[in-house]
Amino acid sequence: MEINGKAILWGIGIFLAIYLVHIALLPTLVGKEAAESENQGLLYAINQALGLATCLVAGFVAAKKADHHGFVHGGIVGFVSTIVTALLAMIWAVITGAKFAGLATLPFWLVVNGFLCAFAGLLATNMVEDESAE
Repeated sequence: MEINGKAILWGIGIFLAIYLVHIALLPTLVGKEAAESENQGLLYAINQALGLATCLVAGFVAAKKADHHGFVHGGIVGFVSTIVTALLAMIWAVITGAKFAGLATLPFWLVVNGFLCAFAGLLATNMVEDESAE
């Protein structure tokens, strides 16, 4: 099986870009008062939707770039991107003294993000196969 490194890097880059916008922009747009108000449920839903979009878009892009083995390319993107974001969060916590509890849930997020990116990659590959059949 041939792994397309450029496709993997594209997927990881997309994942990191969306993730950074998500964690930097959402709190800024919402503000501290709104985050602590009765809107917490809505904000949690938006936060989860952005996380889902991060995985799906990154896996989809990696598979489209690779043009084959979308499930594998997407899965690799999800797995590696999750490790990279955990490392960045840990470094950020060390530098700023912020609380970091990410290691306890890292195995869970590796499976979830890996599967979501792989699923999006599978969809992208199936779309390519469907287009070529027509």
